[in-house]
Amino acid sequence: MRVVRATSTSNSIALITGIIITFIFISLVPVCAYSSLLITEVYPKTMVKGEPDEYIVLINNCAHSVDIANWSITDNEAKFTFPHVSIPPGRGIYLARKTVVYARPDADVIVATLKLKPGTAFALRDRGDEVILRDNHGRVADVLIYGDSPYKGPGWRGEPLKKPLSGMVFHRKAYEDTDTASDWVILPPGASYHPPELISVTNTSVTTFVSPDCSFTVLKSELDNASSSLYLNLYEFDNNKLLEPILDAIRRGVRVYLLLEGRPVGGMEDEERYIAEQIASNGGTVRFAHDRFLNHAKYAIIDDKTLILMSENWKYTGVPYDRTYGNRGWGIVIRNREIAHYFMDLFLDDLQRAKADTNTDTDASLSREIGMKMNSKSQMEKEIPARGYYTPLFKPHTMTTNFTVIPVLAPDSALSSGTILDMIRNAKRYIHVELFSAAMYWGDEPNPFISALVEASRRGCDVKILLDSKYLENDNNNDEVVSALNRIARSSNLSLEAKLADLDSLGLAKVHNKGLVVDGKKVLITSLNWNAHSIYNREAGVIIDNSAIASFYDRVFLYDWNACSSTNEHEQARERTPEMQVLYIILTLCASFVIFQLVRWYQRQWR
Repeated sequence: MRVVRATSTSNSIALITGIIITFIFISLVPVCAYSSLLITEVYPKTMVKGEPDEYIVLINNCAHSVDIANWSITDNEAKFTFPHVSIPPGRGIYLARKTVVYARPDADVIVATLKLKPGTAFALRDRGDEVILRDNHGRVADVLIYGDSPYKGPGWRGEPLKKPLSGMVFHRKAYEDTDTASDWVILPPGASYHPPELISVTNTSVTTFVSPDCSFTVLKSELDNASSSLYLNLYEFDNNKLLEPILDAIRRGVRVYLLLEGRPVGGMEDEERYIAEQIASNGGTVRFAHDRFLNHAKYAIIDDKTLILMSENWKYTGVPYDRTYGNRGWGIVIRNREIAHYFMDLFLDDLQRAKADTNTDTDASLSREIGMKMNSKSQMEKEIPARGYYTPLFKPHTMTTNFTVIPVLAPDSALSSGTILDMIRNAKRYIHVELFSAAMYWGDEPNPFISALVEASRRGCDVKILLDSKYLENDNNNDEVVSALNRIARSSNLSLEAKLADLDSLGLAKVHNKGLVVDGKKVLITSLNWNAHSIYNREAGVIIDNSAIASFYDRVFLYDWNACSSTNEHEQARERTPEMQVLYIILTLCASFVIFQLVRWYQRQWR
């Protein structure tokens, strides 16, 4: 659903305690079902103390206006009955606990004070609740339940939605109502849902490339050729050598928009603040994402017709100028307007929620002090080796071909049918996976991607998983995944093997990729790690069905795989249980004692 704010009809709105009713416009072709109104959003667990910004959205999905007089909404604890309010077709209403939260002078708002029974309050419980919409005859029109709600009545079938995440909204995917959890997705407040689409293209130019071998060359060439617009959505951007072609583009009259994560893990680097300040001060637009979860995407749209999508941030190791040092990552350039427009819609949706400052000690002017500190290029360069020891092998490959693309987004569609899980489940011969980070368990539940890989191996697929080895602290990390999968493979005699990358042998800073290849035919290029929180981040990727494209990345994977030994010392150490380690120590001591006694006996014999 895309929401567009209506024009203002009043200059101010009184602060009234109760419910506000806000008309909203949506992109919807009305289709009238039994229920003329549907619940389309519920925000039960907010990030504000006391949660005054809880809200519910109802949409009229009919071709005619609906008077909701005597309709009601309840959580089976409190009940609101609506006065005479006519909802036009294709529009909806916000129901909020506090008018002050949503009352803005630029909003088209009708305020109604809806009285409660004494001692009651409409407050959605964090651990679980139900939202029940009834028509003017008292019939159940629509229901949403979540968490530990015990509701078993009409309007809902099957398991409730999971407990809500703080700062995230239950959002209806579409307007066909199946009364099940599959109708819903979890999104940030104000975000639109972007469904996965199968896009077929013909005679389309693509360039495949990888880091550290050739990513800088490809990106700089595309930036140098921008003629009208450049939209960048990046988790991190501190590579000053990529700043210059962007500033050159601005000087040529190219419109530049940069969206960055406002609170990256570990904080924002001064180099990134400087780059943002330079782009803004030279005429570009810079915004910072502040959603509950991270804006972790890495893509660019050039001239409304070219998409560049990567697993890598625009950092010195992600897109290295010196090709002998950096991360392993995958990237692709797709020169197709339909695909570019899909990601343009995504970018603009995320940009409208972003802010002009970082909400940290340094704001969007990003500080003259930093600019003064960074006033020479030498001071801007990150501390990287003068020369690494990776040997670049893979050149960018440009081809014109036919293929299909499925955009894969988190939180929208990363776990949806038709994307990653279906890609794994439909594998016939083999699956090759290369990842920066994965976990065997997401909380108390198994990782669905890992589970799908195991099931694929049980069907007879050859499955190889290569994971980064640089960051192995804590439990439920890459090394635990490798150990667990290899145990499963041995116990069930499966063609399944997992390795930790041998970074010394490869000459890489780390494996930062998040890709997989299936049957030499399909490839996933994405920013999505396989961790519990990642599916709620803003992540962006594509599944491409084309053997020529997939084979490029398969060659890179097999090179990395073959450079790493089948079993490394770290995994062997983790395979030893505490009991085995004690037994090993006892046997070592016994062997030492026997050897000592033999030596003494030998010495006595020769006296």
